[in-house]
Amino acid sequence: MQDELIIKEVKSGNKEKFSLLVEKYQDTLFTFIYYSLRDEASAKDILQETFIKALKEIDKYKEEGKFKAWLWTIARNKVMDFYRKAGKIVPLEEEALNLNQGDETSKKAFSKLELSHIESIIENLPTEQKEVVLLRQYLSFKEIAAVLDCPLGTVLARLNRAIKKIQKSLGEEYAA
Repeated sequence: MQDELIIKEVKSGNKEKFSLLVEKYQDTLFTFIYYSLRDEASAKDILQETFIKALKEIDKYKEEGKFKAWLWTIARNKVMDFYRKAGKIVPLEEEALNLNQGDETSKKAFSKLELSHIESIIENLPTEQKEVVLLRQYLSFKEIAAVLDCPLGTVLARLNRAIKKIQKSLGEEYAA
């Protein structure tokens, strides 16, 4: 069943249908939260808080948007709140990248390099660029723009700058 149909049923009072959305997104959303926090217990708490808030505020969701992007926005805000409450700077762990996902060209290029080398390169990216790289593993560019509440062009520019910095760090062999 498509997200929009489930949401219409939930909005009309059938709250039990929300469990279908939880089942669909819980694994990938947990991965995103976990690698943003690097703390399993806190990630589980925030995952639960994210779904609770989404259910409570489902009437505020606009059908013309993408539910996935809306849900990731809630999760991202919960992660930011976690760090604000703890008085910490929000880290975006380079290990959050699942480098085994993506197109075949990326897989071939990354398979030639040591993962730790790539991780150290990504770690040195500015936070805004690391964030786009991390979110790209889960969301489309349009969804990332919605999550970050910035123009699509800004998302693309950040990713482009990140790619150029990564290529420069890897050397001419991977520049292209």
